[in-house]
Amino acid sequence: MRALGIELSEGIRPRHLTAYLLAALISSGYAGALAVLQPGLLATLGYATADQAHITGLLGAVQEAVLILTMGLFGVLADRIGRRYVYAFGLGFTALGFFAYPFATSFAQLIGYRLIIALGGAAMIGMMVTVIADYSSEQSRGKANGLQGLLATFGAFIPPILGIMPGVFVAKGYSEIEAQQATFGIGGAMGVVGTIIVLIGLAPHAKSAAKEIQEPIATMLRKGLQAAKDPGVALSYGAAFISRGDLAVTGAFMGLWLVQFGTQNLGMAPSQAMQELAVPRVLTTVTGAMIGAILMGIIADRIRRSTAVMIAAGLASCVYLSVGLVDDPTAPWVFGLLAIMGVAEISAFVSSQALVGQQAPAARRGAVIGFFGVAGAVGILVGTAGGGWLFGKFGPSTPFVLFGVLNGVVCVAAFFVRRKVIKPGTNELG
Repeated sequence: MRALGIELSEGIRPRHLTAYLLAALISSGYAGALAVLQPGLLATLGYATADQAHITGLLGAVQEAVLILTMGLFGVLADRIGRRYVYAFGLGFTALGFFAYPFATSFAQLIGYRLIIALGGAAMIGMMVTVIADYSSEQSRGKANGLQGLLATFGAFIPPILGIMPGVFVAKGYSEIEAQQATFGIGGAMGVVGTIIVLIGLAPHAKSAAKEIQEPIATMLRKGLQAAKDPGVALSYGAAFISRGDLAVTGAFMGLWLVQFGTQNLGMAPSQAMQELAVPRVLTTVTGAMIGAILMGIIADRIRRSTAVMIAAGLASCVYLSVGLVDDPTAPWVFGLLAIMGVAEISAFVSSQALVGQQAPAARRGAVIGFFGVAGAVGILVGTAGGGWLFGKFGPSTPFVLFGVLNGVVCVAAFFVRRKVIKPGTNELG
């Protein structure tokens, strides 16, 4: 059976895919929501300007640590009890954290509510990748992940929309804190809607008597990690690291670089620099990502997935290393570079997911993709924490150069292992 040009797996109906895509859109919207909303909340809660960067970094590190520690476990649970319940838990817990976050009266409460969001995010992010791997047949895996990448790009527009809501509520007579609470309440409501969609719309868990599902959870975790002995799985983990790191570096530092350049070199106010410099260039990157998601989705179904990873990592390496040549981020030619950057980063994202979906054994798919998510979380942590240090110490282009080098490493690794990547159950190169 086909839907939206994708050949569906046995037992999957178009309604199941539609429900997944709606849930994925909401899940993607959560990805950058705190980065947009949290600065205004911290100011409203009375935290000193000098302390806000430290608090933001600490809260972000807490979230990534939780992702690293729990994504593998949620993947194992998804293999044991089903994707639907783990995904519903993830969306529901994320919603709960958003409802609670603006009511924090101490830093300890902020940490506690961020832990709730992090737990929800670990389950939610893992299931976004796992479910699309379940729902698409092998011949359509690239297009399916390209469609999911396109949805993720559309989801990136949700945080800016949420970001303007506090001002809307204040204009209607709300106090600053009430405006924050109402905005975070909208964010929480998204998760409630997503939870209902997942519980009602996703395919039920297929019961299995396979011995893997009867194993203790600790054994499932260990064997899920050991799956990295497969060259294709190992390559997908490396691709997850760089693809998530690419997105994190672009999201964290391109706008910051432009705002700083505008205020320090062009005499702009921060808000003016954000509106006139950062926003148009961010939209250029997003447009490139939309195009890249479609292109790589098609390409990944027409060539070997390991080769698709090599091409994506090679393109990303060239683009991110090229940022090291940028002295003036407002130069007209940088628009073209940013458009290609959008193509490159989403291509790495899509090709890595297509490869892990292909290589992960069906009985351990949740666990393997859970560790795939762990690799991505480590990439985000390196990109944000390491990139932040490089940005301040050596200049704004250095986080991009770092990931240009790391993409190059993955590209070279893919070149050497792609003849060792075999599709499970076949003798075909993957």
